[in-house]
Amino acid sequence: MEKKIKFGTDGWRDIIADSFTYENVRLITFAIGKYLIDNGFKEKGIFIGYDNRFSSEDFALQAGYALSSMGIKIFISKESVPTPVSAFMVLDLRLDGSIMITASHNPPKYNGIKFIPHYGGPAGDSVTREIEKNLSFYMNNGKEIPSLINYNDFLSNIVYVSDFSVYKEKLFKIIDTELIKKSDLKIIVDTMFGAGSKILPEILKDDLNLNIKVLNNYRDAFFGGRLPDPSENNLKAMKKDLLENSFDIGIAVDGDADRFGIIDRDGIYISPNNVIAMILYYLTSSKNLKGGAYKVVRTVATTHLIDEICSKYKINLIETPVGFKHIGREMLNGDVIIGGEESGGLSILGHIPEKDGILADMLLLEIQSYLNINNNGKSLSEYLDDIYKEFGRFFNERIDMEVPVKKMSFIVEYFKNLKDSTINNIKINEILTKDGVKLLLENKSWLLIRASGTEPLIRCYVEAREKEFFNDLKNFIVSKINDLKKII
Repeated sequence: MEKKIKFGTDGWRDIIADSFTYENVRLITFAIGKYLIDNGFKEKGIFIGYDNRFSSEDFALQAGYALSSMGIKIFISKESVPTPVSAFMVLDLRLDGSIMITASHNPPKYNGIKFIPHYGGPAGDSVTREIEKNLSFYMNNGKEIPSLINYNDFLSNIVYVSDFSVYKEKLFKIIDTELIKKSDLKIIVDTMFGAGSKILPEILKDDLNLNIKVLNNYRDAFFGGRLPDPSENNLKAMKKDLLENSFDIGIAVDGDADRFGIIDRDGIYISPNNVIAMILYYLTSSKNLKGGAYKVVRTVATTHLIDEICSKYKINLIETPVGFKHIGREMLNGDVIIGGEESGGLSILGHIPEKDGILADMLLLEIQSYLNINNNGKSLSEYLDDIYKEFGRFFNERIDMEVPVKKMSFIVEYFKNLKDSTINNIKINEILTKDGVKLLLENKSWLLIRASGTEPLIRCYVEAREKEFFNDLKNFIVSKINDLKKII
């Protein structure tokens, strides 16, 4: 393996048949197995799930053979499953962890491997560092790699799992399914050819008997020629169908169903930032989850509309670095109403400490049902407008800028030294550096500048309370970074 493997915020991803090969998947799995054995997590077993990407089930089986050769019991899915289901199975079967074969919303040529520890959430930095250390050990000591001469020797250690009904039962305890059934919603769903293609329609049609139309709920390793990412641009076909056929709501999940997308009755795409704030507002105002005993967790890149809602309802707010692993760690401490990140991941109180796009979609169905029954059929975007009327409008956007790798640290460092400077005559009050550089301005606007860990990009997050100043901030950050790129 010539390329160094680095576990990012959600495992390791690479190009199939280039670096993502059977051999390398086995090698990484051996490193995970060594972590499990060294830390006393060998006896209960590991669940292995996989998505609908090319050869994912074969990569999953290779991972199963590798762990089985180390004496670890394997429970492997008989079909593709969402990442949140893989995480849930760790808790349901009381296992030592899970491996998920997925590249989530990445392009079709990618696949990936993610390790989920015994607590059912993303692996923290200390865990991934140990796995990377083990990987280096095996790469430098080839004789120590466990032998896999005859795969049949390890079949007795592998159990196939096909029943995921307990996951659905867990959802039904969190979601007000009776309210949803009572509202008689007309729903359109896009599962984007991904791992949610079976279970999400089952939940809506078979379990809840809802009126649904499902798009793209079969396996296509090329995802219909688009990214399996439920962004506004990728949901245009669903939006068109929704408007032509008068659906009440359109919901979507990404390739491994850990992220969500939403088009409301009026054909309006609602960003993850606003969805997280909307769900928080619903849980506090309609379900009475509020007060100092509770917490809300968001990343540094997520909207401060959440902060305003927490302030009104006297809820403690925790800000974390980017990556759901940080949110998940806080959720393990309990009493977290909602944890969310602007890229489309969330979970709530009583659920797994892992992002779950199916849960998010179900919550949005519940809110729309609540509005149908209690607010004269108001749409989700109208509900969001009501929230804006109470807390003010928040304009936000992420801007990705290509920057040569050698200049990235220089650019980030520049913004660390802007304390007490101004942007269009608005003073920078505070600079936070827990993840990149976050500039907090005195008018409650903010900028976040982060270097990508996997691409030659600077990611810039911009939020402001007024549209004109929001545009000023965007122009400032783009112009400044372009100027800084010319230096050195």
